[in-house]
Amino acid sequence: MLKRLVIENYRSCVRTSLDLSPSVSVLIGPNGSGKTNILQSIMLLSRLTQRGDTLGRFAKGGSSRIRASFQVGRGTADLNIAFDPARSEMAEYTSLGASQKWVLKAQNGSQVSLDVPLAFPAVFGSDWTGAQVRRHYYLRIAATAGKGHLRKKQTPQEIPLWAARMMVRVAAFCGGVKYYSATQFTNPLSCPPSFEIQESGQQRTLSTRGLSRVLYDMYSAEQSRKDDRFDRFIDIVGPHGLGLIDRVTFQRVRTSSASYSVRVGGKLEVRKRNRLLIIPRFKIGRLVLSPNQLSEGTFKTLALLFHVITEDSPALLIEEPEVCVHHGLLSSILELIKSHSQRRQVIISTHSDYVLDHVKPESVYAVSFDKKAGTSVRHITKTMSPKELVALREYLARDGNLGDYWREGALEDRP
Repeated sequence: MLKRLVIENYRSCVRTSLDLSPSVSVLIGPNGSGKTNILQSIMLLSRLTQRGDTLGRFAKGGSSRIRASFQVGRGTADLNIAFDPARSEMAEYTSLGASQKWVLKAQNGSQVSLDVPLAFPAVFGSDWTGAQVRRHYYLRIAATAGKGHLRKKQTPQEIPLWAARMMVRVAAFCGGVKYYSATQFTNPLSCPPSFEIQESGQQRTLSTRGLSRVLYDMYSAEQSRKDDRFDRFIDIVGPHGLGLIDRVTFQRVRTSSASYSVRVGGKLEVRKRNRLLIIPRFKIGRLVLSPNQLSEGTFKTLALLFHVITEDSPALLIEEPEVCVHHGLLSSILELIKSHSQRRQVIISTHSDYVLDHVKPESVYAVSFDKKAGTSVRHITKTMSPKELVALREYLARDGNLGDYWREGALEDRP
């Protein structure tokens, strides 16, 4: 899990640090305080696991820095990253080219410092822990980076097996982080009523994010025979649960197309491609609706709960779950998020005092912005004296809830 995050010179974060909860962490604060910037910095860790960033070892880094501390079993892994903030704003598939340094500590007190791109353990997975790869990873990077051969005096850096395994686990965590933003699912009218896949089941010309993607993921889960994830999702959102929909079905229509090419000698070559047109249908009472006919609130809630219930990701970042959701439904959503946080780390950013009504003070972090100091984060229970903390608990037990406490200004800036 991600224990601690320190962000320097990235967007509004001049030097921002926070210690995260192993289950649910809730970031509260006004617009412009930097909540989204904190979530985006975590997503940068996910980008560093992509194959294009295997060259990161040779990067000069940049003015922005992130230090991420992970708990790995009974050991710890600190990953220090320096990158160019301008590159971080480019498309997701663009390499960050960041310099990355590790400090790894085992349970028995062993410690090692390494200079390895996060993408290396992410790309090679468990194979990367093999002795040959561990000894020669540096040679591979040098060749890939166009450095030619290593200097005669330069020798590959030896990596202990325990350290390699630890880095593989950190890479798996970072690569598995999923991000849900309310803005991703704005305006269901723009969602296509169908999508195409190859007949083998592989996705075809479909965006990796947004409205279409969640439909493809639902279809994949519905088609999967390995587990009951989709059935659990329908049980919760269906008539015996939240009652958002009665059911969702996917009609499969087989189509084909042909492409033509002329070979040497004037011979015409025809290639046929078989495809499946997938048509999602949502049944609500007597109505059968396409996804672009659903209300914005229903679509957003279905997308969020699908991620929460079916994702195997080790961490889920959720931005503003309260958008377009009435309080009664939001209460159920938050309880589901909390129940699923037992098997994954969840970080929520919100403007809603109602969200605070459903979490404990130990889970809440107040985010604020100062023109000179930038974004700062305060774990609210750690800024209180023992006497103030006792008073807060008595208030919550007798008179009100944490949302009321915030509305009354009791969680405003503290020394």
